[in-house]
Amino acid sequence: MSVNPIRRLADVRMADIPAVGGKAAGLGELVSLGARVPEGVVLTAEGAALDLARRDALIRDVGDRLGEGPFAVRSSGTGEDGADRSFAGIFATVLDVERDELVSAVERVVASAAGDPATRYAKVGPARMAVIVQRMVEPMASGVALTADPVSGSRDSCVVTAVRGLGERLVSGEAAGDEWVVRAGAAHARRRPERAIDERQALEVAAEAGRIAGVRGTPQDMEWAIDRDGTLWILQSRPMTALPPEASWEAPAPGAYTRALRFGEWIAEPVTPLFESWLLSTLEERLHAWIRSKLGQRAPLPHHVVVNGWYFYSLNWISPGNMLRSLPSILWHVARDPRRAAGVLPSVARHSVPLMERDWRDDLQPRYRAAVEAAAATVNSVPPRDLPALIDELAELAGEYFGSLVALGGAAYKLEINLARFHRRHLASLVGEGHLPLLAGLMVPPRLPLHAVLSLDWVDAAVPDPDAAGGASGDGHARVIKAREVAEAAARAALAGSPKRLRTFERLLTDAQHIIPIREEQVSELTLPWPVLRRAVLRIGEALVEAGRIQAAEDVFFLTREEALAGLAGTPDGHPVDVEARRRRAEQGRLVPPVLIGHLARPLRSFWEGYPRLFGAEPSDEAIVSGVPASAGRVTGAVRVVRGPAEFDQLQAGEILVAPLTAPAWTPLFARAAAVVTDIGSGAAHASIIAREYGIPAVVGCGDATTRLRNGMRVTVDGSTGNVLRA
Repeated sequence: MSVNPIRRLADVRMADIPAVGGKAAGLGELVSLGARVPEGVVLTAEGAALDLARRDALIRDVGDRLGEGPFAVRSSGTGEDGADRSFAGIFATVLDVERDELVSAVERVVASAAGDPATRYAKVGPARMAVIVQRMVEPMASGVALTADPVSGSRDSCVVTAVRGLGERLVSGEAAGDEWVVRAGAAHARRRPERAIDERQALEVAAEAGRIAGVRGTPQDMEWAIDRDGTLWILQSRPMTALPPEASWEAPAPGAYTRALRFGEWIAEPVTPLFESWLLSTLEERLHAWIRSKLGQRAPLPHHVVVNGWYFYSLNWISPGNMLRSLPSILWHVARDPRRAAGVLPSVARHSVPLMERDWRDDLQPRYRAAVEAAAATVNSVPPRDLPALIDELAELAGEYFGSLVALGGAAYKLEINLARFHRRHLASLVGEGHLPLLAGLMVPPRLPLHAVLSLDWVDAAVPDPDAAGGASGDGHARVIKAREVAEAAARAALAGSPKRLRTFERLLTDAQHIIPIREEQVSELTLPWPVLRRAVLRIGEALVEAGRIQAAEDVFFLTREEALAGLAGTPDGHPVDVEARRRRAEQGRLVPPVLIGHLARPLRSFWEGYPRLFGAEPSDEAIVSGVPASAGRVTGAVRVVRGPAEFDQLQAGEILVAPLTAPAWTPLFARAAAVVTDIGSGAAHASIIAREYGIPAVVGCGDATTRLRNGMRVTVDGSTGNVLRA
């Protein structure tokens, strides 16, 4: 047996792990670094293995040495808290232990290591148990500090989470806690339901966590407590595990860029080189040319940037400088065609809708369908050298189609904002619910066509199994329609005493209800040419395989447009595919990109941050994540994070679907989900409209829901306020 079965924490170091376990050794190292650690001792693994009588005698001696208590009694397994794994919570911890209860508390901790040895080995390896006894800190507040952002992986941020009193409520998941982000010496509160600590204390905790991480050379997961005297105590610090790769999200060009607008709402993964340099760029160019021809608004280059493989759409077209430069052209279009230009402003957007709808229905839609049909008839027979022209023609037409979608889709959210604003002012206090039930039950989600896609990137085939993609059931949709009719009747009854307001309500309601089904019909047809485009690209890939330029036809997606065309033309210096491209894209898919990068001018930032409130959002400090309220209702269930088609079958009936975004090919999942939460999306997004038709709550545009919400976590989704709360 060891000569010293009881050792002071201040005397142990990492070299003593075989005797005292990882947690105790880590505490000893913290003491040596000058951290304020509660005084304590450790019963070594050999001491814990003694017979009961000898072990109890040792523990009584500990009580004599440390005083009356109270104490905290904690496990220290030799397999815990390593640099590559953390097993907090596997073994027992007993808090607020009085001196005469020490023996029984230690026995509980030792007993927690008993049981099936195979199970213990699977959890922590062939570990032995040591036991820590420390003076108990009576905390005013306690929590965890992570010296790297666990969501983004950013190493220049410290995330401090805090609750009042003991931290067990936080560790067990009972409370979400306050969350502070400390960066560059400034602390920002993401949420403060507990008001446990203030800005100064958040900075103090982050500074100490950062100091420890700096000395140890790796990001730390530090537990802390602040006592009634305001003293900061360090209870534990271990290496962070499962961190996303470190990445910089600096914008490579001036201005602001986002994943949450236009094409960004359709792209849920890192883009492939061919898609980004060919189809996506063509779509953008044609879209902005269409907008310039209709409204006179110009868009400066670049239209987008790619950072760490992720697409960010430029917001510089709405910058004050660009709007000023575009003003003469805009005014000319306003004077020439004021009804069409009215679509820019919510207050008069309704006047532009009939024109835009007629342009689409009578001209663009039939041209689009005819062009796709003609291309489909020839894509398998034309020589490979003619395929780029076929792709360009369809891509340019798709960009024009997207312009029409932007116009009518933009009108849809503006008309909804008008209705939402009226409802808040004149109806909310009378009928007691938001405007969202008024915009449900307007169409039956159709069976998915063969061109329904999971994302705009043509690397992915269309919907995996269209035969399994049915619409909402008749009974379910009938209930949604009935709920809408009840909401309409309640609103009319509440406004009956004010004929003028009632007329305004009827106009706003008619406008908003009319355009929503049109918008979704457009969405469903946008990707009509995608199967033809993908087939054309694969035929180019087949030609490059024959020429010895690539190994497999699918490798073509990882070439740029320039490289693919050079290879097709037989240019001698054509580049072979980057063999690392697939692996790199898979790694980039693990990253959690921010919604916005770059610099957004102050007036636009105010609008950006206030956007959810236009749809009735009521941000809550209690929320784990918040976003745009998209479909009314409140439901509790288990989270199921679904990032792509490989995980579609994991969603069980009644679970909360949490996804990066949804596109038409995701629609079948709505029949199983109890609610929907997305990272990206707006009030006019696919998830918003389809969730309403299925009668399930939805919160969209949360930013990082797929990372903050974990499989199995029980949450409550409030689709009327835009909050997702811990159940």
